[in-house]
Amino acid sequence: MKIRGRLMIAFLLLTLFPVLLIAFCSNLILSNQAALLGDRYQSDTSGIVLLLEPIHFLYSATKEDFKTLTSVADANPDKFRDSEYIERISKELAKRSSFLIILDNENELYVGDEEKYAKIDTLPGFHEYQSGYSDLISIDPNIPCLIKEKDFYFSDRTEAQLFLITDLSGFFPSWRQLVRQLILSLLLTILITAFLLMAWLYNSIVRPLTILRIATMQIGAGNLDTPVRVTSTDEIGELCRDFEEMRIRLKEMIDERMQYEKDTREMISSMAHDLQTPLTSIKGYSEGLMEGVANTPQKQEKYLRTIYAKASDMSYLVDELSIFAKVEQNGLTYHFLPLNLNEYFTDCMEEFSLDLETKHIEILFENKCNKDTCVYADPEQLKRVIQNIIGNAQKYLDKPKGKIRIVIEELPMPEPVAPLYRQLNPDGTVADTNPPPKLPDAFVQVSITDNGPGIAAKDLPYIFHRFYRADASRNSSRRGSGLGLAIVERIVSDHGGQVWAESEPGHGTSIFFTLKIHRA
Repeated sequence: MKIRGRLMIAFLLLTLFPVLLIAFCSNLILSNQAALLGDRYQSDTSGIVLLLEPIHFLYSATKEDFKTLTSVADANPDKFRDSEYIERISKELAKRSSFLIILDNENELYVGDEEKYAKIDTLPGFHEYQSGYSDLISIDPNIPCLIKEKDFYFSDRTEAQLFLITDLSGFFPSWRQLVRQLILSLLLTILITAFLLMAWLYNSIVRPLTILRIATMQIGAGNLDTPVRVTSTDEIGELCRDFEEMRIRLKEMIDERMQYEKDTREMISSMAHDLQTPLTSIKGYSEGLMEGVANTPQKQEKYLRTIYAKASDMSYLVDELSIFAKVEQNGLTYHFLPLNLNEYFTDCMEEFSLDLETKHIEILFENKCNKDTCVYADPEQLKRVIQNIIGNAQKYLDKPKGKIRIVIEELPMPEPVAPLYRQLNPDGTVADTNPPPKLPDAFVQVSITDNGPGIAAKDLPYIFHRFYRADASRNSSRRGSGLGLAIVERIVSDHGGQVWAESEPGHGTSIFFTLKIHRA
């Protein structure tokens, strides 16, 4: 969820949730208080009326009791002289905090509660109200009460008054408690809403930012191993995921750089050793010439040939290092020319065969393409590719009779990417409705196979990586920089081709690469 959506939900939560919760709590509290007061004072007042119109409650209290008493006073007034009936009525009224007073010619015929009656200052006289009865609310410091009065006559025409007095001392504390409960529920609702909103916003906004800040501090301290784990889908989550991708890329770059520096140091050490060996030989044979050890023309020629061979080895190593430096800086220069495959590879085989024969290695060449097939390539760089692959195979051959086989064949031509539609112009000429599709490139495949020891399956995916050597022992006689096949991969790639390897341990290795066919 986006941050804008979260803020909208937070706004709704901050407004609607408290209102709904307050309404629920208020209804619950008001209903409970109204029920309690209704049971106590025989009132049917609802909770909201109790809160907004408490006077209405006062008039409705003991309404049914007073209605019953007035009907008895009108229909059978002499019942109020029956003590047994009066006592029974008084017990019922006592349950609702009420008591009965009956006056006979202003004389006290019955008083239900002498103590509370004594606290009442005055009562209305007979026929003081034209209606014959009244509902009076007397809020007195001594006893807050509700007084309901009925004038009537006994059967002997004696004037009498009936007073139903309801003690309201329990109402006002209940009403104050109601207000306190409402205020408390309001405060609790605000606190609960604030807590829920704070927890939600913290988990969705503050917590991811905290994780991001800690990760930034870790990266600033050089620790790139602490991941940023955030599952949210908002803008902050996207930022954290982008930050995590940046951390991973940065860690990969640093790891690659450290590995590169390590490999460079190993390469320099290896090449220093490789250069030291021919230098030592050159120095030894040169001293032999200067001191006259080679005292015959045959020995002198042998010494000179050895010096020349070692100098050539040194030249190759230095040249390979120079080429690698250009590869690293994208500084390789190419001079592409149309090359006839058959003629070019025939010349290369003649050049390489002389050196390989002296090492008891047979080289075979087979061209399955047309004799006039041409590729568009740089002759010098393509020669370097062939030389590096053959040199790598020659270095690892372990058979008494080595064999290297080179095969060239044309790959199947793919179909055009789209058909061509034509229409006639008004002048009768043919016009293309859409440009003609670009014909796919045709390739030839060159494979160089040896009968050496092969390459282990675990090493095969990495042989074109720079500095990688399947035989990494420093004491091995098969020393090298680990750059030959990496340079091959780069040159073939710059020619628009691909290079890969297949190997079967114990039977040999095949290196394949492709070149684009040149169309005249």
